[in-house]
Amino acid sequence: MGPKQRLNIFISNIKDEPFVWGVNDCFTFTNNAFRAMYGVGYADDWMGRYMNGSMPKHASSLRREFKHSTLFDGLTSKMKRIDSPIFGSLVTTSVNQRWVTGSAFGISLGSRSVFLAKDGLIKLDNECVESAWVLK
Repeated sequence: MGPKQRLNIFISNIKDEPFVWGVNDCFTFTNNAFRAMYGVGYADDWMGRYMNGSMPKHASSLRREFKHSTLFDGLTSKMKRIDSPIFGSLVTTSVNQRWVTGSAFGISLGSRSVFLAKDGLIKLDNECVESAWVLK
């Protein structure tokens, strides 16, 4: 079974799961999607470190924790930034929901991308995607 089939199974299994910080938020969703596709998350070492109890840390605390001036700098230290989303890439948008980072994370399905909303997953056209990364 290839990455596309594994991603489809993962998405099917969680499509109606609501947003819950630290359990099913846009970071855990996308990291787990990478793990489903590739056998490893793009930021397994970041899991849990962005939380302060049941809430996300403030931006200044996140900068100290991860030693990057912006989230995008941190992602670029782990991944390769690309100009346009391709299947399986990590993507961001501010159209869906602006969380602590100012963006929501999603996964590209090709011509559309899937993001976690408050009540489950939504799909947005790639015109809404603002940035994209792939594993190095």
